[in-house]
Amino acid sequence: MARDNELNKLLENWDGEKITIRPSAVDSFMTCPRQWAMTFLGGVRSIPGGRAAIGTSIHAAVEDEWKMAMATGVKDFNVTSMKDRAEASLVEQDQEFDIKFDLGEDLSTATMEAAKGVTTFAEDIVPFTPIPIAVEERYSIALANPVVERLSGTVDYISSDTIADVKTSKRKPVVASYNTQQTIYKILAEENGRTVNHSLIQGVVLKARPEGHILELEPDVAKAKFAVNTILDILEVFYSQKVRPDVLFRGNNKHYLCSDKYCAMYPTCPYVQGASK
Repeated sequence: MARDNELNKLLENWDGEKITIRPSAVDSFMTCPRQWAMTFLGGVRSIPGGRAAIGTSIHAAVEDEWKMAMATGVKDFNVTSMKDRAEASLVEQDQEFDIKFDLGEDLSTATMEAAKGVTTFAEDIVPFTPIPIAVEERYSIALANPVVERLSGTVDYISSDTIADVKTSKRKPVVASYNTQQTIYKILAEENGRTVNHSLIQGVVLKARPEGHILELEPDVAKAKFAVNTILDILEVFYSQKVRPDVLFRGNNKHYLCSDKYCAMYPTCPYVQGASK
Protein backbone atom coordinates (compact mmCIF):
# COMPACT_ATOMS: atom_id res chain seq x y z
CA MET A 1 0.00 0.00 0.00
CA ALA A 2 1.47 3.34 -1.06
CA ARG A 3 1.89 5.85 1.72
CA ASP A 4 3.38 9.31 1.86
CA ASN A 5 5.15 8.82 5.18
CA GLU A 6 6.88 12.19 5.09
CA LEU A 7 3.58 14.05 4.84
CA ASN A 8 1.85 11.85 7.42
CA LYS A 9 4.62 12.30 9.96
CA LEU A 10 4.75 16.05 9.39
CA LEU A 11 1.03 16.57 9.84
CA GLU A 12 0.89 14.34 12.89
CA ASN A 13 2.72 17.20 14.58
CA TRP A 14 0.22 19.89 13.56
CA ASP A 15 0.01 22.08 16.64
CA GLY A 16 -3.71 22.79 16.34
CA GLU A 17 -3.22 26.50 15.73
CA LYS A 18 -5.77 27.77 13.23
CA ILE A 19 -4.50 29.07 9.91
CA THR A 20 -5.43 31.89 7.55
CA ILE A 21 -6.31 31.12 3.93
CA ARG A 22 -5.08 33.73 1.47
CA PRO A 23 -6.78 34.26 -1.91
CA SER A 24 -3.63 33.16 -3.77
CA ALA A 25 -3.53 29.94 -1.75
CA VAL A 26 -6.90 28.70 -3.02
CA ASP A 27 -5.68 27.86 -6.52
CA SER A 28 -2.41 26.51 -5.09
CA PHE A 29 -4.44 23.98 -3.11
CA MET A 30 -6.12 22.84 -6.30
CA THR A 31 -2.84 22.53 -8.20
CA CYS A 32 -0.91 20.62 -5.51
CA PRO A 33 -2.69 19.81 -2.24
CA ARG A 34 0.45 18.13 -0.86
CA GLN A 35 2.62 21.22 -1.20
CA TRP A 36 -0.23 23.33 0.19
CA ALA A 37 -0.62 21.13 3.27
CA MET A 38 3.10 20.89 3.97
CA THR A 39 3.39 24.67 3.70
CA PHE A 40 0.30 25.89 5.54
CA LEU A 41 -0.25 23.03 8.00
CA GLY A 42 3.26 21.64 8.32
CA GLY A 43 5.14 24.93 8.31
CA VAL A 44 7.64 23.92 5.60
CA ARG A 45 8.87 27.00 3.77
CA SER A 46 8.71 26.75 0.00
CA ILE A 47 11.55 28.16 -2.09
CA PRO A 48 11.18 31.82 -3.13
CA GLY A 49 12.06 32.11 -6.81
CA GLY A 50 13.68 35.01 -8.57
CA ARG A 51 10.56 35.83 -10.58
CA ALA A 52 8.42 36.05 -7.44
CA ALA A 53 11.05 38.19 -5.72
CA ILE A 54 11.09 40.63 -8.64
CA GLY A 55 7.31 40.88 -8.46
CA THR A 56 7.44 41.58 -4.72
CA SER A 57 10.03 44.32 -5.25
CA ILE A 58 7.91 46.02 -7.92
CA HIS A 59 4.89 45.86 -5.62
CA ALA A 60 6.88 47.60 -2.88
CA ALA A 61 7.95 50.41 -5.19
CA VAL A 62 4.45 50.92 -6.60
CA GLU A 63 2.94 50.99 -3.11
CA ASP A 64 5.31 53.75 -1.97
CA GLU A 65 4.55 55.96 -4.98
CA TRP A 66 0.79 55.51 -4.74
CA LYS A 67 0.92 56.48 -1.06
CA MET A 68 2.81 59.61 -2.04
CA ALA A 69 0.18 60.39 -4.70
CA MET A 70 -2.61 59.86 -2.18
CA ALA A 71 -0.93 62.29 0.22
CA THR A 72 -0.26 65.00 -2.38
CA GLY A 73 -3.11 64.46 -4.81
CA VAL A 74 -0.61 64.37 -7.67
CA LYS A 75 0.53 61.40 -9.77
CA ASP A 76 4.21 62.27 -9.92
CA PHE A 77 5.86 58.86 -9.87
CA ASN A 78 9.60 59.15 -9.22
CA VAL A 79 11.11 56.32 -11.25
CA THR A 80 14.56 56.73 -9.67
CA SER A 81 13.06 56.31 -6.20
CA MET A 82 11.06 53.33 -7.43
CA LYS A 83 14.21 51.64 -8.73
CA ASP A 84 15.97 52.24 -5.40
CA ARG A 85 13.01 50.85 -3.45
CA ALA A 86 12.79 47.78 -5.69
CA GLU A 87 16.50 47.08 -5.29
CA ALA A 88 16.27 47.42 -1.52
CA SER A 89 13.36 45.00 -1.46
CA LEU A 90 15.33 42.42 -3.45
CA VAL A 91 18.31 42.67 -1.11
CA GLU A 92 16.03 42.26 1.90
CA GLN A 93 14.36 39.21 0.39
CA ASP A 94 17.66 37.60 -0.55
CA GLN A 95 19.03 38.10 2.95
CA GLU A 96 15.92 36.63 4.55
CA PHE A 97 15.04 33.80 2.15
CA ASP A 98 18.17 33.13 0.05
CA ILE A 99 16.34 33.51 -3.26
CA LYS A 100 16.78 30.66 -5.72
CA PHE A 101 17.42 32.25 -9.10
CA ASP A 102 17.06 30.59 -12.50
CA LEU A 103 20.15 29.61 -14.46
CA GLY A 104 21.96 32.73 -15.68
CA GLU A 105 20.15 34.99 -13.21
CA ASP A 106 21.30 36.51 -9.94
CA LEU A 107 20.56 39.46 -7.68
CA SER A 108 22.10 41.85 -10.20
CA THR A 109 19.98 40.68 -13.14
CA ALA A 110 16.90 40.66 -10.91
CA THR A 111 17.59 44.28 -9.96
CA MET A 112 17.77 45.24 -13.63
CA GLU A 113 14.49 43.43 -14.35
CA ALA A 114 12.80 45.16 -11.43
CA ALA A 115 14.05 48.53 -12.71
CA LYS A 116 12.47 47.82 -16.09
CA GLY A 117 9.28 46.77 -14.35
CA VAL A 118 8.82 49.91 -12.28
CA THR A 119 9.60 52.09 -15.30
CA THR A 120 6.98 50.22 -17.33
CA PHE A 121 4.40 50.57 -14.57
CA ALA A 122 5.02 54.31 -14.35
CA GLU A 123 4.79 54.77 -18.13
CA ASP A 124 2.08 52.31 -19.20
CA ILE A 125 -0.24 51.99 -16.21
CA VAL A 126 -0.06 55.09 -14.01
CA PRO A 127 -1.27 57.57 -16.70
CA PHE A 128 -4.48 55.58 -17.16
CA THR A 129 -5.13 54.86 -13.47
CA PRO A 130 -6.81 57.25 -11.00
CA ILE A 131 -5.16 57.91 -7.66
CA PRO A 132 -6.50 55.22 -5.31
CA ILE A 133 -8.23 55.69 -1.99
CA ALA A 134 -6.17 52.85 -0.49
CA VAL A 135 -3.31 50.53 -1.40
CA GLU A 136 -2.17 47.25 0.12
CA GLU A 137 -5.28 47.16 2.30
CA ARG A 138 -6.03 43.91 4.14
CA TYR A 139 -9.56 42.51 4.31
CA SER A 140 -10.68 39.48 6.28
CA ILE A 141 -13.72 37.27 6.83
CA ALA A 142 -13.95 35.06 9.92
CA LEU A 143 -14.73 31.39 9.21
CA ALA A 144 -16.33 28.71 11.37
CA ASN A 145 -13.89 25.86 10.76
CA PRO A 146 -11.79 23.80 13.19
CA VAL A 147 -8.62 24.42 11.17
CA VAL A 148 -9.15 27.81 9.51
CA GLU A 149 -9.66 31.04 11.42
CA ARG A 150 -10.18 33.43 8.55
CA LEU A 151 -10.07 34.11 4.83
CA SER A 152 -7.83 37.14 4.41
CA GLY A 153 -5.99 38.99 1.67
CA THR A 154 -4.27 42.27 0.85
CA VAL A 155 -5.57 44.18 -2.17
CA ASP A 156 -2.94 46.10 -4.14
CA TYR A 157 -5.15 48.94 -5.37
CA ILE A 158 -8.58 50.22 -4.30
CA SER A 159 -10.53 53.11 -5.80
CA SER A 160 -14.14 54.14 -5.22
CA ASP A 161 -15.48 51.22 -7.27
CA THR A 162 -12.47 49.25 -8.49
CA ILE A 163 -9.86 46.85 -7.16
CA ALA A 164 -6.71 45.90 -9.02
CA ASP A 165 -3.85 43.48 -8.59
CA VAL A 166 -0.35 44.08 -9.94
CA LYS A 167 1.02 41.02 -11.79
CA THR A 168 4.49 40.61 -13.24
CA SER A 169 5.37 37.93 -15.78
CA LYS A 170 7.34 37.19 -18.93
CA ARG A 171 4.15 37.05 -21.00
CA LYS A 172 0.95 39.06 -21.19
CA PRO A 173 -1.27 38.00 -18.26
CA VAL A 174 -4.12 35.61 -18.96
CA VAL A 175 -6.91 36.98 -16.78
CA ALA A 176 -8.58 33.58 -16.40
CA SER A 177 -5.52 32.42 -14.46
CA TYR A 178 -6.31 34.94 -11.73
CA ASN A 179 -10.09 34.62 -11.64
CA THR A 180 -10.34 32.74 -8.35
CA GLN A 181 -7.89 35.00 -6.55
CA GLN A 182 -9.41 38.24 -7.82
CA THR A 183 -12.95 37.07 -7.15
CA ILE A 184 -12.03 36.33 -3.55
CA TYR A 185 -10.51 39.80 -3.24
CA LYS A 186 -13.83 41.19 -4.48
CA ILE A 187 -15.75 39.10 -1.92
CA LEU A 188 -13.45 40.23 0.88
CA ALA A 189 -13.57 43.90 -0.10
CA GLU A 190 -17.36 43.94 -0.38
CA GLU A 191 -17.77 42.15 2.95
CA ASN A 192 -15.66 44.94 4.44
CA GLY A 193 -17.75 47.76 3.04
CA ARG A 194 -16.01 48.51 -0.27
CA THR A 195 -17.85 48.83 -3.58
CA VAL A 196 -16.37 46.68 -6.34
CA ASN A 197 -17.81 47.15 -9.81
CA HIS A 198 -14.55 46.44 -11.63
CA SER A 199 -11.72 43.99 -11.02
CA LEU A 200 -8.51 44.71 -12.91
CA ILE A 201 -5.14 43.11 -13.55
CA GLN A 202 -2.35 45.65 -13.89
CA GLY A 203 0.12 43.51 -15.78
CA VAL A 204 3.81 44.28 -16.19
CA VAL A 205 5.33 42.06 -18.86
CA LEU A 206 9.09 41.71 -18.39
CA LYS A 207 10.24 40.78 -21.88
CA ALA A 208 12.92 42.27 -24.15
CA ARG A 209 10.75 45.34 -24.60
CA PRO A 210 8.65 45.50 -21.41
CA GLU A 211 5.05 46.64 -21.62
CA GLY A 212 2.15 47.21 -19.28
CA HIS A 213 -1.47 46.11 -19.64
CA ILE A 214 -4.66 46.98 -17.79
CA LEU A 215 -7.05 44.06 -18.17
CA GLU A 216 -10.56 43.69 -16.79
CA LEU A 217 -11.61 40.43 -15.20
CA GLU A 218 -15.15 39.10 -14.83
CA PRO A 219 -15.42 37.62 -11.32
CA ASP A 220 -17.05 34.21 -10.82
CA VAL A 221 -18.32 34.30 -7.25
CA ALA A 222 -20.03 30.90 -7.32
CA LYS A 223 -16.89 29.15 -8.56
CA ALA A 224 -14.62 30.88 -6.05
CA LYS A 225 -16.92 30.08 -3.12
CA PHE A 226 -17.08 26.44 -4.22
CA ALA A 227 -13.28 26.26 -4.25
CA VAL A 228 -12.98 27.77 -0.77
CA ASN A 229 -15.69 25.51 0.62
CA THR A 230 -13.97 22.47 -0.89
CA ILE A 231 -10.82 23.31 1.05
CA LEU A 232 -12.80 23.87 4.24
CA ASP A 233 -14.59 20.53 3.87
CA ILE A 234 -11.31 18.67 3.38
CA LEU A 235 -9.77 20.40 6.38
CA GLU A 236 -12.71 19.35 8.54
CA VAL A 237 -11.98 15.74 7.57
CA PHE A 238 -8.29 16.30 8.33
CA TYR A 239 -9.24 17.64 11.77
CA SER A 240 -11.36 14.57 12.50
CA GLN A 241 -8.27 12.34 11.97
CA LYS A 242 -10.48 9.69 10.35
CA VAL A 243 -8.57 9.78 7.04
CA ARG A 244 -4.79 9.71 6.60
CA PRO A 245 -3.32 13.07 5.52
CA ASP A 246 -1.69 11.55 2.45
CA VAL A 247 -5.10 10.46 1.17
CA LEU A 248 -6.49 13.96 1.62
CA PHE A 249 -3.48 15.88 0.33
CA ARG A 250 -2.08 14.28 -2.79
CA GLY A 251 0.75 15.60 -4.92
CA ASN A 252 0.59 16.70 -8.53
CA ASN A 253 3.78 16.09 -10.49
CA LYS A 254 2.12 17.36 -13.68
CA HIS A 255 1.87 20.93 -12.38
CA TYR A 256 4.04 23.30 -14.41
CA LEU A 257 5.73 24.57 -11.22
CA CYS A 258 6.63 21.04 -10.05
CA SER A 259 10.39 21.64 -9.90
CA ASP A 260 13.17 22.05 -7.37
CA LYS A 261 13.29 25.69 -8.48
CA TYR A 262 9.87 26.39 -7.02
CA CYS A 263 9.19 23.75 -4.38
CA ALA A 264 11.28 22.87 -1.34
CA MET A 265 9.43 19.53 -1.08
CA TYR A 266 10.47 18.38 -4.56
CA PRO A 267 13.63 16.40 -3.65
CA THR A 268 11.75 14.01 -1.34
CA CYS A 269 8.27 14.08 -2.89
CA PRO A 270 7.12 10.52 -3.64
CA TYR A 271 5.00 11.76 -6.54
CA VAL A 272 8.27 12.81 -8.20
CA GLN A 273 10.89 10.45 -6.80
CA GLY A 274 8.75 7.36 -6.17
CA ALA A 275 8.30 5.50 -2.91
CA SER A 276 11.24 5.48 -0.52
CA LYS A 277 13.00 2.16 -0.08
